[in-house]
Amino acid sequence: GINAEYGAMEIKEVTSEDVTKNEEGAIQKKNDRIFDAAKENLTPPQIAKVEEILQALQRDINCLHDGTRFAKRKALERISAATKQRCEQEVLSAVFAGLCKPLLTLFHDPIEKCRESSVVLVTEVTAQMTDIQTYLPYIIPICVMRLGQREMVETSEEIRQLLLELVIQIISLAPADIPMYCSDIMLILVRTIADPFAEVKKLSCRCLINLAGVAPRQFHQGANVLLNPLLASISHQHQKVRAIVVKAIGSLLSNGDNKMLEDLITHFAQRTFDPCPPVREAVYQVVGEWLCTLMDRYSYFHRLLPIILTGLQDEVPEIARKSLLLFDAAGKQWEEENEQDIKDEMDFAKEMPPYYGVLVGTTRPRLGCRILVNRNLSKILPGLLNDLNTWVDETRIKSVKLLATLLLYSEEHTVQHLEKVLYSLYRTSMEPSLAQDVSVCAETLAQFVQPSLWKEFVLTALAGAASGEVKSRVGVSPQLCTSCLRVLSSLIAGSKQELLLPVVHELMDAISRPEVNESSHRPLYTELAGVLQSLLRVLGSGVADYSSQILFLLLRLCSVHRGDQDMVEETEKMISRLAELQNVTVDELYTRHAGTLVEQLAGHHKEWTRHSPDQNLFGELLIRSGETCSVIMPTIYAIFRDTTANDKDPELRMSMFTLLGRLLREAPVSSEASSQFSLFSVDIIKEIILPNLEWRAGRTAGTVRCATISALWALLKSQLLSVDQLKQVQEPLIAQLIGNLDDDNCATRLVCCNSFNLVLKLGNQDCFGPEELHKLYLELLKRLDDSSDELRIAVTHTFLTFFSLLPDNYDRELYKAHLQALYRGLLIHLDDPNSAIQEAVYSVLVEAGRIHPLYLCEHVENVKHKHRSSLYCDKLLELFKQ
Repeated sequence: GINAEYGAMEIKEVTSEDVTKNEEGAIQKKNDRIFDAAKENLTPPQIAKVEEILQALQRDINCLHDGTRFAKRKALERISAATKQRCEQEVLSAVFAGLCKPLLTLFHDPIEKCRESSVVLVTEVTAQMTDIQTYLPYIIPICVMRLGQREMVETSEEIRQLLLELVIQIISLAPADIPMYCSDIMLILVRTIADPFAEVKKLSCRCLINLAGVAPRQFHQGANVLLNPLLASISHQHQKVRAIVVKAIGSLLSNGDNKMLEDLITHFAQRTFDPCPPVREAVYQVVGEWLCTLMDRYSYFHRLLPIILTGLQDEVPEIARKSLLLFDAAGKQWEEENEQDIKDEMDFAKEMPPYYGVLVGTTRPRLGCRILVNRNLSKILPGLLNDLNTWVDETRIKSVKLLATLLLYSEEHTVQHLEKVLYSLYRTSMEPSLAQDVSVCAETLAQFVQPSLWKEFVLTALAGAASGEVKSRVGVSPQLCTSCLRVLSSLIAGSKQELLLPVVHELMDAISRPEVNESSHRPLYTELAGVLQSLLRVLGSGVADYSSQILFLLLRLCSVHRGDQDMVEETEKMISRLAELQNVTVDELYTRHAGTLVEQLAGHHKEWTRHSPDQNLFGELLIRSGETCSVIMPTIYAIFRDTTANDKDPELRMSMFTLLGRLLREAPVSSEASSQFSLFSVDIIKEIILPNLEWRAGRTAGTVRCATISALWALLKSQLLSVDQLKQVQEPLIAQLIGNLDDDNCATRLVCCNSFNLVLKLGNQDCFGPEELHKLYLELLKRLDDSSDELRIAVTHTFLTFFSLLPDNYDRELYKAHLQALYRGLLIHLDDPNSAIQEAVYSVLVEAGRIHPLYLCEHVENVKHKHRSSLYCDKLLELFKQ
């Protein structure tokens, strides 16, 4: 007998050596009886025909028993040719009765070619016969001897394939007689399903499917023994083997014990990841049939539904369509079986929501399908949510797609699982590859669950607090906070305006918290932009009540993405959209909210550093609001004054002076802004610029001075300072400018020189008389020796202004010493190697010579012979001697 693992089926093990002469004798006796029985139903002419054929083949039959290899092969060829001759079925059956014994004996022949030819011959002959019942007791046991032993007797893969083809043919030719041989054939299948040869595996699965169809009762009794070999083959390297194994398992479970489902369902779930579409299609086809035909299927719906629902999201559209049809058929059957229980729901169905078609199909799933999902949701979700956190990428991708489908079918019944679903979505959306699918899940969820229900869980997550069994760590995890915002964006996008409006205030307060919108985690702002975009799209005109908060956050995005042109443009579009929804222009929008926003920032501006998000937002607001800022100039001035104090972070001061300089340069564009800055110009110089122009050691301090003097130059260049205002700050301002002309930073010296020029032009003779001017020229002459040629040319421009301020009644004799110093200093640089410097100094001397021409000519004559080129000296002499 065989091991207990194969149940009650028993058969004596036979090897090729066991076929003894005694057994051959027994077969011969049986063969004689078969032959005698076959002749009983023949007419005399038919008997004569049979005897004629057998007599002609007698020598060949003898060769099959005792002949050599070559003789056996030739004999088989002649017998095959004889059986292919046209003759009546009764004659062929009687001839085969005479050939049966020697042919079946050759199944054990040691020569492979002889075994192959004999199997082929038996297969061909039986295929031509209509009744093979008489030969089954001899053919099937021989096949069991060759294929069904614990150790495989038949060593040739090709012959094992041929034997299985013979068995399959027998099942199709004699289906009514197969039940009594079912256990024998199953014994063969136990061995051949595990065969290493792929073709043998495929034929074994075909044989199993056919056997289950013709002998279901007998198959059911011993079906369990076939499960393990099939499961071992379900991951075979050949896709065709995997596909046929799946179908065989389908037949096995449909005609076997349902308890096997628990063992095989995991293997089926793994096949949904199969890279080959035919395998996946086979899985969904089998599961779809089980949903309709499996005994006790109600107990296993929670096992089968995840697989068929996964098929609805298959990457091949045709497979997804077929899966949908299969599930629809299962839902329809369930409705028919439970018509009385769901009569009210069918008669008074809820109106179909307008958002179907997001995931599958174009219409709402039928009621039976939705009920099947709803009743099994609590059994499916825990394992599914656990799979979302696995380390295998493919599993996570499949799981999140399945979750989206479940949410669509379960509709409002998801509420009881809302907290766990949302938390799983937070965690899953951290993966960039899953973010899009998570968004689909959240949007689908919001289409059925009211915002008043999900907003509590979202706010709790954003606040970083604990909620029920699930604890959120958003407060210490920017990544998880980013995920929450991504989910929130999709929840808002899937909600209806009338349901969302009551909770918008709480949502805006949550995303306006510093922990959310002042993070250093850059991806967070991308998701924040998504939240704002969803709000604008869903709220429509209802956005007016939250316009200030939304504008504040949009400006925050602009300040964060200042270097990302695409993001800035996208944010600007949202600002335009915000204004459009309120029927105002963008400038009017800023006019409405600029004051509120600046006051909001002014509440804690003394705590700013260079990297404070509010400092960047402040700059973004001032730059974009334009002349609107003029109405809140006192607050703006106070912020600049406090943030540029000497005790503040140097980087912050530099940033603020850069912003101030930009505002001062752009102020003349707006008359209103220009007038407001002009009113505060004296205070800006006294309390902001002059304190920061004081010399302090260090390179950082030097950089701050450079930024400060640049802001001063912008103020002067924009003509925001009047003569009367200049008089109020003239003395300290000139003192600081003189001091900064010697600064180590070349840029500072250059801007300082240009500022000097602007101050002289502004003050004119009203502020600068001869005495004031005499205090300046020595410092300017020193700068003509500067290492920077650009600075030296700038000094010559300042000298031009300097000499233009000397009055017509300038006392040349009284101030002759000053003129001497000026002429001598300028003439030295008239011989400069740089021709540009020479030209610039020449222009200055032309202007200076008008004050005392003869005195200048004397100095020119004295130095002319020292110059490398007397060109410019000659020009001066020629000009002034005339």
